[in-house]
Amino acid sequence: MRVENHSHIRHIMRYHFDKGWKAAQSFRDLNKLFGKGTISESQCREWFARFKSSDTSLEDKPGRGRPSDFDDQALLTAVEEDESLTTRMLAVDFNVNQFTVVRHLKNLGKVRKIAGWVPHELFDNNRADRVRISPSYCSETNKHHF
Repeated sequence: MRVENHSHIRHIMRYHFDKGWKAAQSFRDLNKLFGKGTISESQCREWFARFKSSDTSLEDKPGRGRPSDFDDQALLTAVEEDESLTTRMLAVDFNVNQFTVVRHLKNLGKVRKIAGWVPHELFDNNRADRVRISPSYCSETNKHHF
């Protein structure tokens, strides 16, 4: 079982630390309780080292590397103005790597469908249309045998 709420795991590790447990004991207990792969032993040791150095924060430290200065709003505006733009064209326009454009579009919830950028989410009326139309597709498939 994969635990999505890392804060929950960190609270348990903090409890184990306060009880005098070793990192290895906490690692075994957490993986036994939540399933193999919940946390690595090295991650557990890192958190115990933080607790030992009086760092009681359960939040992640700021990430490494240079912060992104990419303008998501400008990308979103460009995509909405011209839906035919490809990620390669956008990368040239913004002078960045194509993968950077792909990653930012994904974070903005945009996916490419039929030569245009559309929101990735389906709204209630879209879902209802799919439910209404899908039986007709199934019946058409059954009529035409190859």
